Amino acid sequence: MFEEIVSAIEQQDYTTAKQLITNHQHQFPDHPWLIFYTARVKEAEGERETAQKTYQSLLRECSNRKLLSQARERLLQLKTSQQQQQEEKITQALAQPGGKEIAVFILSAIPSENKKSAAQTLANTFQLDPYNARLQLPSRGWRLFRVGAMGELLYYSKILQQADIPCFCTALSSLDTLNVFQVQYFKSEGDQVTARCSTSNGQEGSITFNWSEVKAKVQGRVPIFEQVVTTDARRKLKRKSGTLDYVQFYDLHLPERSTVLRLCDQKYQFQQSFSLSENIQKGETLRRNWLELLNYLEEKIPDVNCWDDFTPFGEGAIEFPQMLRRISSHINLKRRYDTSWDAAFHLYSGLVFFVN
Repeated sequence: MFEEIVSAIEQQDYTTAKQLITNHQHQFPDHPWLIFYTARVKEAEGERETAQKTYQSLLRECSNRKLLSQARERLLQLKTSQQQQQEEKITQALAQPGGKEIAVFILSAIPSENKKSAAQTLANTFQLDPYNARLQLPSRGWRLFRVGAMGELLYYSKILQQADIPCFCTALSSLDTLNVFQVQYFKSEGDQVTARCSTSNGQEGSITFNWSEVKAKVQGRVPIFEQVVTTDARRKLKRKSGTLDYVQFYDLHLPERSTVLRLCDQKYQFQQSFSLSENIQKGETLRRNWLELLNYLEEKIPDVNCWDDFTPFGEGAIEFPQMLRRISSHINLKRRYDTSWDAAFHLYSGLVFFVN
């Protein structure tokens, strides 16, 4: 019935094919074969996504075995072609300077009403099922989604960004460009402040800056783990790791100096802080003094954005322990048990530094 259309498509005469399809549609509206041939023309003209959706629709709604077979064949060829093109583009991206550096791929929060379409794009890009893809899309903050070569992750990020899915990737080596200092205490006079601090290697010194240099604040807490003894159903003693407490961290970013000033409630010398002595008293709890310090910083830099979504980010990041072992956390706390959370916090703060 539609031999002329088939002949035009085989001869790659898509203008004639479209005209013939239009002519037949007046007599056979919504005919499944005409829908199939329309998709064939769309595919040839580069509208592959539209063609793919049409083939999938035919598989759901059509019962003609021959048509179903051809629709499956076209879908398979589309998938094969897409994979080949993707592999070629990734190979080109890897060949670029820095393309093979280890990097992290971050998904940013997306509104709930956009998650369905975003999940489908994520699933198609990374060969996931839509349900699991949707679970990967954060509703708040960031999620560490992938670790891999910078070139490959940049390729994926462009695809998602074109679909309005917020994401970015950063090379782990960029963290090494930051100067990270552990603040022991502040002494402030007006807009100028001096921080007595130390490096992760134990070298001590001071840095003087203006509060206006601070462009971001990062707040988070890292768990302290301890072995606890419990009883099982048979009343036998059982040891397992449990959270004993949390250590509070607060980073100040000075981008013009490539510097991160890191405050820790366990390390900060509250009694040495000039201009804080009125509110910080001997005998007060660590929590009370820490809150007073944060209030003081808020007064000095009230308009600087504070990033405080570390906990959900960290819960996802610790699922990549091998990657986290590559990161020097610049956190030196005496603990009985090591934890990946230190490196996760430094990664989070570093990502804020470069994104901000």
